[in-house]
Parts: sequence; C-alpha cells; structure tokens
Amino acid sequence: MLRPKRRALVILVAALAVIGAGCSDDSNATATTGSVSSAEDIVFGSGELPNTIPANFPLPVGSAIGSTMLVTKTGFTEVAVRVSAEVGVTAQFFDQALSAAGFVIDSSAADGDGWLIEFSVDGTKGSIEITQPLGGVSQAVVRYNVP
Repeated sequence: MLRPKRRALVILVAALAVIGAGCSDDSNATATTGSVSSAEDIVFGSGELPNTIPANFPLPVGSAIGSTMLVTKTGFTEVAVRVSAEVGVTAQFFDQALSAAGFVIDSSAADGDGWLIEFSVDGTKGSIEITQPLGGVSQAVVRYNVP
C-alpha cells in the first residue's frame, strides 16, 4: 500500500501526463469542417487578405486584418477585420467604398445589434457581417466565395 504523500504524487504525475498528452502538438492532426477532410483543404492565416479576395477590396484606414481562412476545395474565404469605429460608421464606409471600387451592394441593413452587407462583383457573391465586440471598435467578418 502506498503512503498518502506517495499516492498523491503518483496521481499528480499521472494527471500531468494526461494533460500534457492532450496539449501536445500533433503534426498528423487534420482539420475538419463540414465536408473538408484534411489539413491541406483549409489554409489559416492572419495579417493580410488572402489572394482569393479581389485586390481592389477596400479596407478602412487603420483597420487590422485578423484571422483568415480559405477552404481551397471551394474557394470560400473568411477574413476578420477590426476597425476603430462604431458599427454604423464601419457599415457606411463599406457601403461607399465597395460601390466606388466597382462592387454591387445587393443589400445593406441593420441586423440585430450589428449590420449585414451583401455584395457581388463579377458574378461572385460576398457578405460583411459587422458587430461591435468593444465600445468604439467594430469587427467586420468578410465572407467571399470564389466559384
């Protein structure tokens, strides 16, 4: 029979081994989202627009591109952009700047506490969902689906 201190130490070591195994970097892991079946099918990034977003896509001055995701099999692209402005100001920027850049605004309206803009360009549809995670900061999630 193990002494209480020794038993506690054995339990602690076993628990740490289990936790460590769960947090380890498994380079053979695959991403799965919907019908996506391997890590090569999804490309994550940050800091710049993926090349699937048109080069003339407007962004507010001083905005920050956060996480990006590209599903290579379908061309679906998602980009999170943080903007130092309220939801209404950010929506107004995109309404005006997208139109000026040759995009067609299919709809633009308040959506709960946020704003939803649907646009198209050259037969491809996209959307921008604008929310406000912090006072004075909005987040625009751009979704674009290349055919």
